Formats: sequence, structure tokens, C-alpha cells
Amino acid sequence: MYLLWSWIRWLLGYVELDVSGAYGERFLTQCMQRQIEVWKIRRSCPGIIRLCSYRFSFPHLEESARKCGVSLENIREIGLPSLFKRYRLRVGMFLGMGIYLLLMAFLPQFVWSVEIPDADPVRATRIRRVLAEEGFGVGSYVPNVDFLGLRYSLMLAEEEISFVSVNMQGSRAVVEVRFTQPVLPLEEKTPCNLVASRDGQILSVYVKNGVRYVNKGQTVQKGDLLVGGLVDTRLGYYAVHSDGEILARVTDVVSRTEPLVQRIEQRTGRVKVHYIWNFFGKEFSLQGNFTCPYEQYDTVTEKKYLSFGENGSVPVSVTEIYYYETVPSEKKITPEEAEFFARRKLDEDDRLRLCGVEVETQKESVTVSETEVTVTRTRSLILDIGEKKPFYFEDKG
Repeated sequence: MYLLWSWIRWLLGYVELDVSGAYGERFLTQCMQRQIEVWKIRRSCPGIIRLCSYRFSFPHLEESARKCGVSLENIREIGLPSLFKRYRLRVGMFLGMGIYLLLMAFLPQFVWSVEIPDADPVRATRIRRVLAEEGFGVGSYVPNVDFLGLRYSLMLAEEEISFVSVNMQGSRAVVEVRFTQPVLPLEEKTPCNLVASRDGQILSVYVKNGVRYVNKGQTVQKGDLLVGGLVDTRLGYYAVHSDGEILARVTDVVSRTEPLVQRIEQRTGRVKVHYIWNFFGKEFSLQGNFTCPYEQYDTVTEKKYLSFGENGSVPVSVTEIYYYETVPSEKKITPEEAEFFARRKLDEDDRLRLCGVEVETQKESVTVSETEVTVTRTRSLILDIGEKKPFYFEDKG
């Protein structure tokens, strides 16, 4: 309560006075009778009483002092009115304060930053792209944002998203997102069959659970039943979780083609830069109606935000678009070089596709024409082609 009254007195403004004379007590009595509020009454030295009262009560205090035969001395003025009086000629300060208050009321209506804490960088980039297509990003005017529409757009654009919400925390937009869990292996209690994932010739069959339908040396096609999960007994049928290892010899054919004439875009060294000022989501070209003077060009875009500190930023940025002039050119390569490039691409693919796979045999052929070179690899692979496929079974027994 005391703190509240202190703030009220500071806003209204008050003065600190010294009352000197032989009738100081009579002066205090006069103030009480006239209901003039005074506080912090104390003797500063013999014959002098120091007290505080409101600025608007000072004329009444002077009148009471004349009647009581005491004199008043204004020691100092305290509060907001005296502060304004002291700086009344400093127009720039009050103008700056007004602009500051206006900005504080205006700027929170815009998005200053967009954060996606629960997504990895790749997914966050895709989410930002979808938000940008919907017109939402740094500088967006919050009252005009359709947050429900943003949720629907993100759910439709990204199949991996199971839940998403866009919440405003001050001037920060926080996108909370949950992704669908990856498909887990079937539980051992789930009825399923083993079917062929590829065409091939059976080399060995090892069945842990289920009914065997193929033998060694048999040729199967993709989708054929290898091990069944429906077991027939004297008491009827019952479903099991089929499991086992079905090794087969499969044929794998891959090829890569490389043209003998490589078409490339070569930079000439000439470049133009277009500067765009982004202010609260609005773009303003600093060069008027800019038009790239080159017929063919490559572009490189750099965006620089105005920031303060490590994590602070404002929705003001400058975009620099570099236009590099290019001319089409053709580079002829020898058949040996084309074969080398095609074989290198095949090696890069094989490192991913054949990791942990047994290669039984491999043949490579090279076809050279007038315009291109094709490298083809034919392999015989040993794979476990058993793929689990669940099925529904209702036991009516």
C-alpha cells in the first residue's frame, strides 16, 4: 500500500519544504484543519520543520504560513510534473519518446521471427517454404493471418506431419510440429505371410515359423507366396507369424549413359546486383524497376537481416540478387572420358544399393555410338527375398 501511494504522489508531483518560525506547530494544526495533506514531518534543525506536500497544495500552504507567522522555503520539487517542467524545451526527447511508444504498440502486430524447434534443418526448410507460399513469414501482419488455414496447408503439403500448430509468443511465431512415427517391424503375434520381393531362383529355404510353399531350385516371381501363415491342423486352421530366410539368385541390371557432347552454361564474368529492401514483409526495390540486361544468366541470392546480439533480429532485411551472364557452350569429350564418367556414376550408385549384398557374378558391357556412351552392368546377386505381408484371420472356432 505504501508503494502504491508513493507512485501516486510521484505522478501527481510534490514539494519538500522547510517551515521556519516560532509557530511551526500552529502551522501544522492549521494544515490539519484545512485538510491539507502533509507527510514526512520532522525537525531538520532547531526551529525548522521539514515536510512534504502536493504541488497543487502549495498556494494553500503559503496562505496558512502567512496567517501563522512562519516562512516557507521550497527545498526541491519531486515527481513527474517537475520532470516535464525541467525538460519542457527539449522537444526532441519527447518526440523520441512518442515515436518509441508508437513503435512499441505497432511493431508487436508483425511477425519478427519464425521458429520451428521440433524439426530438423531439412524438414524446417520445407515447412518454411510452405508457409511462404501461404504468405506467412517474417513481417506478416498478425491480425490478417489465417492460422487455421496454415495448419491445413502444412498437413496437406507434408505427409509426415501428424500434428501442427502455429502460435504467436509476442512477436515470435513458433511452429509446433509432430511427425508420424516410422513403420515398425510387425509384432511376432501379427499373422503374416512371406512373399517374394523380387523375381529369382530359390537357393535355400529356412522356415522358422509357417508353412513352406517353395523348394530349392524353384523359380519365383515377385509377389509369389513363399511361406504361408495359415496352418491347417486336425482341429482347424490357425494363423501364425511367418518367419524364415529365403535366399535366391536374382538378376540385377543397371546402366548409365553419358553424352559425348556436354552442354554447359559458362559465365562470361559480367554481373549485375539487384538490391531489395524488405520491411515488415513488403519488398521495395532500391533500383526502381530493375530489369536484368542479360538474356541468359545464373542467379545467386543472399539475404541479410538487421540483427542485434546473437539471437535478436527485426523484420528488416536487404536481399542481394546477383545476376551472372552466361553463354551456352559445348564441350566435346572422348569416348574414354565418357566411359569414365558413366562408370563413376555407377560406382556411386552401387555404394548405396549393394551395401551388405553378396555379388555372385558381374558382367560389364560398353556401348559406344556417335553421340553417347552407355555402360551396363549385369549382376547375379544372392538376396533374402522374403517380405512379410500381414493378413486378417478371424477364428470362428
